[in-house]
Amino acid sequence: MFSTPWISRLTALLLLALVIFGVYLFLVEPLVVGYDAIDREIDDAQEQLAHFERLAAMRPVVAQQLQQTDSQQTAQGYYLGGGTDALAAAGLQDRINALVAANGGTLRSTQPMPGVEEQGFRRITLKVQLTATIEELFDTLYELESGAPILFVEDLDIQSRIVRRPTSDKAGANESQPIPLLAVAFDLSGYLPVRPQ
Repeated sequence: MFSTPWISRLTALLLLALVIFGVYLFLVEPLVVGYDAIDREIDDAQEQLAHFERLAAMRPVVAQQLQQTDSQQTAQGYYLGGGTDALAAAGLQDRINALVAANGGTLRSTQPMPGVEEQGFRRITLKVQLTATIEELFDTLYELESGAPILFVEDLDIQSRIVRRPTSDKAGANESQPIPLLAVAFDLSGYLPVRPQ
């Protein structure tokens, strides 16, 4: 077919190179790429393992700091006391009752709602209904939201009505003067830390 021996040799060499290239392309290169990918995965896994080992070594220190922070916050009164939902709700009822009475309002009802777990805490909620003047309501809400433990007032519903309250003037005569009285309903919530089991 080919007339000269050097062309035959050149063709044989080209065919051999083509076969070697094909073998490398279809057999060797996928193995090399696969081994490189496995090596990278092993390196990543070893880095993650070293990271987790460092985190595990820090666990006792972090747990101690967390316990100190928790005891400081409990001591500072950020959370409701009582330890259980029922005791925390009772303490919250006592607080709202005392505040409303101290500010001159009238507590109509409180209804504890079931506790809800939120991000490691128990949310204790009371549905509260009271009547008060604007000033009495302002003072009560201010003391609830600015005092300790931290409390949240939500779903506030205020309705106004005019009532006559007796007032006395300096001469000692009793008169009835119309005063706007507010019928107020809201949800009062606080948080109870969940103790680890």
